[in-house]
Amino acid sequence: MLVTHETTEITLMPRGRPGAQRLWAYLALGTVSLINLISFMPKFPKPHEAAWGDALNYYRMSEQTGAAVDNPFALRMLSPWIIHRGNLLTGLSLDVLWVAFTFVVTLATVIVFFEFLRSYLKLQLFTSVLAAVALACTFWYAPYAFSNPWLVDPLNNLLYLLAIWFILNRKLIPFAIVIVLGAINKETTLLLAPLYPLIAWTRGRSFRDRDVLGGIGVFVVAAGIYVGYRIWAQNLIGGDYGFGAGQSNSGLLDNIRFALNAGKGTGQVELFTTFHFFWLIFGYGLYQQYRRHGLRAELLIASIWLFACCLAGRLVATDTARVFVMMAPLLIALVAVVLDQQRGEGRRLWVGALFFLYIAVNLRFVGGAAVFWVDAVALLIFAALVSFPATTRQAGFKGFNGFRPHQGRLDVEDDVKSS
Repeated sequence: MLVTHETTEITLMPRGRPGAQRLWAYLALGTVSLINLISFMPKFPKPHEAAWGDALNYYRMSEQTGAAVDNPFALRMLSPWIIHRGNLLTGLSLDVLWVAFTFVVTLATVIVFFEFLRSYLKLQLFTSVLAAVALACTFWYAPYAFSNPWLVDPLNNLLYLLAIWFILNRKLIPFAIVIVLGAINKETTLLLAPLYPLIAWTRGRSFRDRDVLGGIGVFVVAAGIYVGYRIWAQNLIGGDYGFGAGQSNSGLLDNIRFALNAGKGTGQVELFTTFHFFWLIFGYGLYQQYRRHGLRAELLIASIWLFACCLAGRLVATDTARVFVMMAPLLIALVAVVLDQQRGEGRRLWVGALFFLYIAVNLRFVGGAAVFWVDAVALLIFAALVSFPATTRQAGFKGFNGFRPHQGRLDVEDDVKSS
């Protein structure tokens, strides 16, 4: 029996040319993002008066490059500098520029994520659009940034996503540029640098591999550039900021103690509510990757590394959700990979319901005890989908196929199988 991708999806192919499909997808994502911006943004004419937390420091830095604000915010200059230059060039107010910058960069991140799913992972249009909408509605990833639009987080999110894509696609030079820019925007981007040689090593199992050596070289160069940048920035500011130190330039150990003492007893809850039931679908996706490809599964390696980076970040930061939301692109991508395997009109309906429930809990359509029941219902739907296999025609397509040895990239075509 011969089963092909075309056989299983002939009635489900989206109509229209690929360019038109992308245009409509971009318009849909732009509409969703604009609605979220209108719903969450602070009120004008002086929205910066409602800023809180880190945003107060970044707004001050956009007024004056090299402003002597608290550590570690003072060295995160890229986003505030862009706003400062925009103010000098256009004469627009800092508030208008911050809101516009946050919106444009966040929308760009959502569109890049859609392209990552559609062009790189080769997921169907239906799943790619819904997953990108889910990212746009993940509270700590976009709506929170719209509610406090003076943060470096939006640009950090875009650079993280690009870095991950360049790692998986073996683009060393663009990866190096993104890491350097990301470190100037927020130093945690440096934590992604070792992931390039790690994944390169899993492909060839040799430390002499050109990609492994290149990745190590990028890590060394990026770290060196960042050290040089810190020296320059501290001379500009006129202060001495300790690496890894907390606010008021307290020591690293003091900062870790302060961060760990914050939110005692609620860390697990905050971690779960960052992505709700998507955590469990993500875990199932990791299990699938391991079963199919072992420890050579690149999405598995990248996810574990990023989770470890978030754990390290939580040691020196008090906001659990804002730290772990950096996993959103990989986590939602793996959720999309899993749900993309559910083919057929009936199953699409339930997949759409899962995405709707995720959006509902993130945008606070439901609250209190109802959130627990939404998570429970969603998990029951997902359990039913994976417990009752699809028909033979639908099962012929295996979905995302992960890493293939000696190709050096994630391949997605399942080729023709015979039985």
